[in-house]
Amino acid sequence: MGIIEKTGLNNQSDGRNFPDIILEQNFGVNGLLLCKDLKGRRDSINTAYAFNMRDKNRISILSDLVTLKQIGVKDIIVSEGVHPRKTAFNSAKPVYDVDVLGIGLILKKGFMNYLEGIAGKDEPDFFNLGIVISASAPVDGLKAKKLINAGADRFIINYTGENPDEDIIKYIKSEKKEIFLFVKESLIDGSPEDFIKANERLNLDGIIIKITDEKANVFMRQ
Repeated sequence: MGIIEKTGLNNQSDGRNFPDIILEQNFGVNGLLLCKDLKGRRDSINTAYAFNMRDKNRISILSDLVTLKQIGVKDIIVSEGVHPRKTAFNSAKPVYDVDVLGIGLILKKGFMNYLEGIAGKDEPDFFNLGIVISASAPVDGLKAKKLINAGADRFIINYTGENPDEDIIKYIKSEKKEIFLFVKESLIDGSPEDFIKANERLNLDGIIIKITDEKANVFMRQ
């Protein structure tokens, strides 16, 4: 689960268009069910559904999109996904039917815009598409350009402990796209406020903090 700190770091946006909570479909409890449950309990909480391309083919993606539209979840966040060899399921076979660029083209430029049950010609852009990328090498900048051309609405920079390339961030902002920093709580030494302050210069729209252990919740630190 990810929690959004809507800080208005860029002095232009307070992040109100971005979800409050991100539910990641990995393994265990179905993320779609959690999205529906949260929306039913508190309609004021905006949720996003996150999934990776490692685990899904186009049929599975289509099924998820139909369900998401029916329950009114518009925000999706997509990543490539870590190869199973680097996870506890190292003998599993990855899918990788399409990559993040492919899902961008399918959702924003291709046939899925007009499939019955997802979006008709009167609403060809139902979903807000967020893409998780790295921002540490020139190839990441080229990937960001391709994703912008494919129709990505916002970008989530994966924080690994090293500062992201500020030129890539500036380019994405120049294209009028929202940009957020994604960080696991284990990588935050102090409080969320300290981490936010340390990254003010990046001119971000907000920070996504992944909660992995409720007992060690970063928001509970003194």
